[in-house]
Amino acid sequence: MFKRFKSFKCSNVLFSCLTVVALAGCSSKPPLPSQDDQLEKLEQAMSSGAYKTARNFAVASQHDSWSQAGVELEVELLGPTTPGSYPLIIYLPSLGEDAKAGRIWRETWAKAGYVVFSMQSLPTSQALKALEAERKYDDPLEEPRDEETELADESMVARPEQESGSWFGEKPRKQSRTARDSELRYVGHQYFATDNLKKRLEQLYWAYQQIQVRVGLKQSLFAQVDLSKVVVAGYDLGAQTVAALAGEKFDSALPHSDTLKPLAALVLSPSVDLAEGSLRSRFQNLNIPMLTITGTEDNDPYAISSASVRSAIWEHAPAGGKHLLMLQGAGHRLLAGNEMGGRFGLSYQRRLERSLGSLESSASSNRRRSLDGDGQFGGLFGSNSRIDPDLGYKQVAAIASVSTAFLDMQIKHDEFAQAWLGEKATKWLGKAGTLQKR
Repeated sequence: MFKRFKSFKCSNVLFSCLTVVALAGCSSKPPLPSQDDQLEKLEQAMSSGAYKTARNFAVASQHDSWSQAGVELEVELLGPTTPGSYPLIIYLPSLGEDAKAGRIWRETWAKAGYVVFSMQSLPTSQALKALEAERKYDDPLEEPRDEETELADESMVARPEQESGSWFGEKPRKQSRTARDSELRYVGHQYFATDNLKKRLEQLYWAYQQIQVRVGLKQSLFAQVDLSKVVVAGYDLGAQTVAALAGEKFDSALPHSDTLKPLAALVLSPSVDLAEGSLRSRFQNLNIPMLTITGTEDNDPYAISSASVRSAIWEHAPAGGKHLLMLQGAGHRLLAGNEMGGRFGLSYQRRLERSLGSLESSASSNRRRSLDGDGQFGGLFGSNSRIDPDLGYKQVAAIASVSTAFLDMQIKHDEFAQAWLGEKATKWLGKAGTLQKR
């Protein structure tokens, strides 16, 4: 009996040693691949089963600044260089992003034969300037842990002065990461509040009037816009604006437009604030076709919406043309469309390192839940599975493919797009995520 107990004890020691070896192997994180290498990886992810449009257009862009009621609006238009008539997509970025954000999504749609108009007010794009270090890595698991970042974590950031002295009514002082987190949440809640949402809707309706005028005058890329086919899309704060435009109910009346009537909507990381009230009644007026894109780790840095509730906009909206792309393990920042996927592969490696770190600190208790019957790390990776370092690329490709197919099906009535979404998308996604329809 004693010998059997001794053998079990030695097995725990051996397991701890193996864990330390695994940790040593993971402690040296590879550098972020070059832009060329990332582009090649993304192109590989887009091949072999991804949705492909009948034509890939060359695109051009134009940048401008408009003024609405004394507020500067930065705008950008991206569209095919080939003369023609193309549907219009209005894209609304996140808090702290300018009109050039979401470049990967916008370029994908423009190359597929859409004119994409993006806009952001200057106050909204600069709202997080004082917290830029926090904004850059709003998911701690995505933050690189090199020497430079460690020093940045320990450094202090000065708080900008206001007329009252500072945001807290006293002289500017240095703040810790915890204080910056709190401030980020404070600013986020201000911008997601209904009063600010009203301002953004008013700006959007005014901007649409300007688009109509320029289309009528056939100005540059505006001359190619087909105003009978309009789609609204947005990420994060922009997704909240899109949902409100599409009919989501809020605690007070919102501005409306008699002219901006989108045929479909696309929301990336939609805001679902449980404090706003009943989920069942809130989304009952979302009658147009809508694609919702989120991830199982899609937690925003403002502590407003969590990954577990974002799909509610898809679940409780009336059935009919509603699609949900759920990306397995994807965080909030991946959905922004600003990076090709390389950094997210590294962040997945960080999750592994942290999991193994916890495992090493309590090897005996974790042994039972982390080893499967074959002696593999089943609790960490899933039974008989391995890490996919290219998962970030596949998920970026998934958003580009599924969103373009959705647009082609709803706006261009493309039968191939409909068949791909219904028959091939799920198999192609594999472990990257799932696609559901209502």
